Amino acid sequence: MQEYHFFVAHEFSTQQRDDLRDAIERAFKGTGLNPYYADMEVREGQTHILHKVKEMILKTHFGIYDITNTQKPNVFLELGIAMAADKPLYIICEKGTQIPADVHGLDRIEYTSYKNLTGEIKKKIIKKEKERLAQINKTIQSQTLYKEVLDHEVRQKAIRIYQAEELRHRFGYQVEDETASNGKAWFALLSQGGHVVYGPYEELAGLGKYEAFFRMKMDHNYYSTEAVLSIEVSMGVVWGGPVYAIEFRKPNVYQLFGVEFEYPGTGLLEFRVYNLAKRGKIWIDYIAIVRLSEGDKECNNKKEAK
Repeated sequence: MQEYHFFVAHEFSTQQRDDLRDAIERAFKGTGLNPYYADMEVREGQTHILHKVKEMILKTHFGIYDITNTQKPNVFLELGIAMAADKPLYIICEKGTQIPADVHGLDRIEYTSYKNLTGEIKKKIIKKEKERLAQINKTIQSQTLYKEVLDHEVRQKAIRIYQAEELRHRFGYQVEDETASNGKAWFALLSQGGHVVYGPYEELAGLGKYEAFFRMKMDHNYYSTEAVLSIEVSMGVVWGGPVYAIEFRKPNVYQLFGVEFEYPGTGLLEFRVYNLAKRGKIWIDYIAIVRLSEGDKECNNKKEAK
């Protein structure tokens, strides 16, 4: 079973650490959804623990925030980070808690006991999150499934290879990268919006079925279920769709993502990578075009002869 992680924020006390965590973990047992707690982080050097916690909030799928003790600021700081980042979240508290006015209007799950909390989580969180992850996985499998192919195989079969730095760009810049196919890549900070690469508006030599392979890497943590990019082939119609962070199975390691499309024999094609993320870094090596099946061979020969 694929494992996913969610963040849990609560007051740091023995009861909260033991009883609350036990109630949450019993609810999620066997689901493939695993809790992550702030005290799992080891502080290194002068780095404040909140910076490490922020990274885990951004990288995990969703968060559960217990605001029962309104005198402890850590949970509210962490809740604010999640809200600012538009992360899926669930607020929980003991029934009767005096909720601060600033968060009083937010939906919350109230519990009367830890046993009751386990049941409430099963009813109100687990079903929803499993459905959300199932839909994401379905989209991944049907649209931009990670391709279990090797770089050299794609390059051998490719009828055309576009180096990312040679295409058009809305933002980013060329960098040296020893793991890229030609030692160069197009790098961008994903805090900006728009197309990272696009173009080149060229025809292919013959109608038929093709696949465009996008070789990319990110520094993003692969636990996240956010859609971070859209990879597309366009010529009036658009093939392709979202790439989710969890598809990048290892940070800072190039992977190939494929988009299949049908070329009618004429028309200018555009291959593009569009930023959907609010953070992170991306390196794009190349876009390689592989023919899957040929159409009219006579037409193919004429175009290839030009």
